[in-house]
Amino acid sequence: MLWAAAEAKARPRPPPERGGVRHVTSALQTATGPELFRQGWVPEDEPAAALAVVHGYGEHSGRYRLLAEALVPRGFAVQALDLRGHGRSPGRRGHIARFGDYVDDALAFAAAVRGEYPDRRVFLLGHSMGGLIAALCAETRDEGLDGLMLSSPFIQLKIPVSGVKIAAVRVLSRLAPERDVGNPLQAAQLSHDEAIVRACEADALCHRAATARWGAEVLRAQDAVLAGASRLRLPLLLQYAGADLIADPQAALRLFAAAGSPDKTSHAYTGYYHEIFNEIGRDAVYADLLAWLDDHTAWASAAR
Repeated sequence: MLWAAAEAKARPRPPPERGGVRHVTSALQTATGPELFRQGWVPEDEPAAALAVVHGYGEHSGRYRLLAEALVPRGFAVQALDLRGHGRSPGRRGHIARFGDYVDDALAFAAAVRGEYPDRRVFLLGHSMGGLIAALCAETRDEGLDGLMLSSPFIQLKIPVSGVKIAAVRVLSRLAPERDVGNPLQAAQLSHDEAIVRACEADALCHRAATARWGAEVLRAQDAVLAGASRLRLPLLLQYAGADLIADPQAALRLFAAAGSPDKTSHAYTGYYHEIFNEIGRDAVYADLLAWLDDHTAWASAAR
């Protein structure tokens, strides 16, 4: 399914691949919280545009190396952040006092990337919980951003959860916010690629903790992002897994349909599991992402 003004235009010829990938690390000092780890993969020469990547629950920025290896040779800089409580950033694993802390951190990160590339387009890309965060960023304050890309956004859990359990999580969030409420998700639900699954299971920087406060805050954020969808005005690309066992594709499509953007494109990947950037057949996902970036970067060059 494709909804976009760009589809009526002839697709520009893809730029030639460039040589050289430079890996960089740095820190992001948040306004009210800890110093967060960030890293990037950038071309040796001036990039065509930059992506600010927000990862999903329980993972970290390093798991986007494959995506970077697909994008950087085409001239795009890929910058990624470890959210608080994730990866190499400080904070209790699987816990957040308020979901807005994630949003504030991601907005600060996007602003830092914009400052590093003042004459280039900057796109915000969020996967899974990162997609929920990125969409809330775009609804809250989209200045300095030139587009939003969502990968299997976590707008609603695919696994049915009883009303009793949801009510219990909300009560515990007030009475015992740091109580671990368990996590039924498994690495095998992420990808059909067994090497990806094994690497995730062995990755000490990945976690499966989930506190009551984290759960209650995610539920509140999911309600909020759907309620505010009409404020989402940036050019929008949605890419989602057709066989997702974690994030409900129908909820992502509800967000997409309600989004106020006049320029929106959606791609479904039949049979794919949740991590479409790490799936068997990921080259098709990268190709669609690159085509969208090529279109929107070309528009930027003409506009600027």
